[in-house]
Amino acid sequence: MQQVALMVLCVVLALGMQSQFPKYLNLDNVEIVLANSIGDGIMALGMTIVMITGGIDISVAAVLQFTAILVGMLMNAGAPIPAAIVVTLIAAAAIGWINVTLMRIFNVHPFIVTLATLLTLRGVNIVITDAGTVTGFPQQFSAIGRGYFAGVDHLRNSVVLFAVLAVITGYALKNHRFFQEAYFIGGNRRSARMSGIKVERFLVFTYVLNAVLAGVAGIVISSQYMAASISFGQNAELRTITAVAVGGASLSGGTGTIVGTVLGWLFLAMVRNAFNMTGVNTYWQDVVIGVVLAIAVFFGEYLKRRQVTR
Repeated sequence: MQQVALMVLCVVLALGMQSQFPKYLNLDNVEIVLANSIGDGIMALGMTIVMITGGIDISVAAVLQFTAILVGMLMNAGAPIPAAIVVTLIAAAAIGWINVTLMRIFNVHPFIVTLATLLTLRGVNIVITDAGTVTGFPQQFSAIGRGYFAGVDHLRNSVVLFAVLAVITGYALKNHRFFQEAYFIGGNRRSARMSGIKVERFLVFTYVLNAVLAGVAGIVISSQYMAASISFGQNAELRTITAVAVGGASLSGGTGTIVGTVLGWLFLAMVRNAFNMTGVNTYWQDVVIGVVLAIAVFFGEYLKRRQVTR
């Protein structure tokens, strides 16, 4: 139901903007809409699985910044591009592992642990960059974020990468038994344990995957701008969570789909672009995102309770 409503909203928004701005639906603007939000989209894929399990990870924006900075520094230090990317993704995976390990050892809610990680990484990012911008990357690195797939105009490699990741993640959640454990864990963690599901093992996988995807987003964004800065990904964690919630995932766990997340991400990307084209103060974007998140949460919980009572 939410997915159908989102598709209708996207169509109405697109047609409404097209009537006022004839260039809204041309390929140049579509490319801009997707490219400007591609980092949020990649992170939303991992966040979907996290939220289905009943968890949350608000450290993703700081991970994005850290990995964008790290991959740039490694390349500037002489590391080959592939090696720099691999080391950066390993570092991202380590952050995800630390998050879930702290949750398990101290039995602390994911929000608290990932908030601590968010604040710590932001401090680290400021220290290692001296609050500056990292530049001077090899020109070949720009192919990831700026290059066009098979030379096709307006079809960026980053968008194709996002599409491939979305298809793989969506297929796995729908058809692979291991990934479907997320729904059992989010629905009732105690029952999941009693049924033989190794909950802790799956949560390690989930948070590590989420951090790795945030790392992929950081690499893509640094390639797109050929720079890395602590200003990257501001409030990205909120936009990511909102996209997943708008797409039908419940903050209490047990529900959510990649299709819904992609639609939620696309809707928010279109809204942001509409603000830019109409010249509305960008600060109002946060207001809209907050309102949309509140509506999505209340509506999602209403639908979940309605299904339970049937």
